[in-house]
Amino acid sequence: MDTAAPARRLLVIANETCAGNELFEAMRERTDGGDAEVLVVAPALTSRLRYWLSDEDAGIEAAGRRLEASLERCAAAGVTARGALGDADPLQALDDAVRTFAPDEIIIATHPEGRSNWLERGLVAQARERVAVPVTHVVVDAAAQEAHVVGREREEPGAPARERHTSRDLALLGLAAVLAIAGSLISLVFYAVDAPEPLIWIWVLIFDLGFKVAAVAAFWILFQRRPRADRLDL
Repeated sequence: MDTAAPARRLLVIANETCAGNELFEAMRERTDGGDAEVLVVAPALTSRLRYWLSDEDAGIEAAGRRLEASLERCAAAGVTARGALGDADPLQALDDAVRTFAPDEIIIATHPEGRSNWLERGLVAQARERVAVPVTHVVVDAAAQEAHVVGREREEPGAPARERHTSRDLALLGLAAVLAIAGSLISLVFYAVDAPEPLIWIWVLIFDLGFKVAAVAAFWILFQRRPRADRLDL
């Protein structure tokens, strides 16, 4: 009794809108010759400040438009695909998709050098270190409708850290604790030396409160930047 071979699965991480003959040729080469599933994931790329503040609304909106355009162009090029939005961190978006979609191969489409988002730096090299399937890097210029496969990656010493660094987390926790304790101790000193009441109120309302707000912000940043696979509708 013949058993049908499982469908081949191709994951496309679309940091840039899918466009260009070379990209679609790469997709067709990896899906021709049988049933295949293609998943296009558009990470919600955002600015450095918005990323650390977890303000991704603008990035999600832009990713939605990029995903819609990518799926339309894939269909026009003869590639049947479905899509999903991914985390703001494209490496996290890739991890989520690998875990839920289990691809046989991955294509990462990025912006041309000089127009790339800061989160794209070093992405392909890190992706190849983390996954056990082939990863192809394609640079896409959607405006010019051009794409080319990258044969060799450049070193990216300034690539943003995307691992859960224990030292960074502990530093943020330590900073939050120091700020909270320092504000309270200095307030006690003011009371102990019987400082003028206006000075005490100025300290409490401005500096001590500011220390507490900074401590809360440190905790918030620490616990907001965590994987959120539920963004993927797979």
